[in-house]
Amino acid sequence: MNTLKQSELIALLGLPSTDPKIVQFFERYALGKLPKTITANQGIKSIIYRPLNISFWFKYDIKNDHFQPPISTSNDSGKFVAYLCSIMFTHVDHSSKHPDSKPKDFWDVLPLPEAPHEEVEQLMGKPTYENEVEKAYAMSEGTENIITIKYTQSSKGNAFYSSWIAIRQESEIISRDFFNRSHEFENFPFLRLGHTAIIKWLFDNQLLLIDKDLYKKGLKPDSEEILDFVEQHLNNHLWKNQLADVEYLSSFLYSITTNRKLTDPEGNPVSFYFRDIILSALNQKDTFERLSEENYDVVDQFLNDIVFDEDLYKKVSILLTQKLKLFQRWKTIQ
Repeated sequence: MNTLKQSELIALLGLPSTDPKIVQFFERYALGKLPKTITANQGIKSIIYRPLNISFWFKYDIKNDHFQPPISTSNDSGKFVAYLCSIMFTHVDHSSKHPDSKPKDFWDVLPLPEAPHEEVEQLMGKPTYENEVEKAYAMSEGTENIITIKYTQSSKGNAFYSSWIAIRQESEIISRDFFNRSHEFENFPFLRLGHTAIIKWLFDNQLLLIDKDLYKKGLKPDSEEILDFVEQHLNNHLWKNQLADVEYLSSFLYSITTNRKLTDPEGNPVSFYFRDIILSALNQKDTFERLSEENYDVVDQFLNDIVFDEDLYKKVSILLTQKLKLFQRWKTIQ
């Protein structure tokens, strides 16, 4: 059998599992059985080729716009196209006691696992992360892929090496599920409208990385128009790479879109959840909390009945600006 090359594996990244190129490659080297599809519950599937200490990882929902939206293989959207999203070149970390099993000819892109750090730095630059027990290097491979090497030292002084390549993925702030008008779960009407208020605030403050001409056109405080905007210009989601470079903006958005308490400088827990911001704008927070305690079954309907009109969008926008400034101030003094 011909020697398998690292560069050959890299060329497969991003291919669907049914692509003839990857099918023939796996058959040629007897690497294992490819997954035909992936379900939402599975999320990810792996193939481990133990003779050469390599593992292949397949996903359907890759947070990269080249793979969005996920592609369903059936009308009921239960099964999705499986893409090769990452490859572990060392499924089990290389060490002096457990050396990697691949021949030297395999390593035609990265230095050998036992290569000195100087050789790695010459290729990949200075470490992207380093502490007392770990050191990591990363470099781009093409426009969408990142190769990573990590060295780890155990408490007994043993050194371990691992390396992998993965499709570049973005940090997701608001999932496309919330903007998808075909999804009608019990609490989605309110969640969808609540998220349009966040988009409107980002737009009005020019905090989105969009064409400047779009800002000149404006965005009406109308939920349907905002959802159209998100679909046409944000690919139906909100990710960190779509935000302007404003200090702590992404952290702030993570905080308001998840129901987690923050701690103020005095150590007190404070809610920044956008549901509470909307209720505060309507002076309905106390009413909501009372309903939650007395009759939780009607809570979703109470929220879904909220009318998102121009006045509410304006009030929410003012509160979001105030909350961001407060968030930035707290982060600065921590």
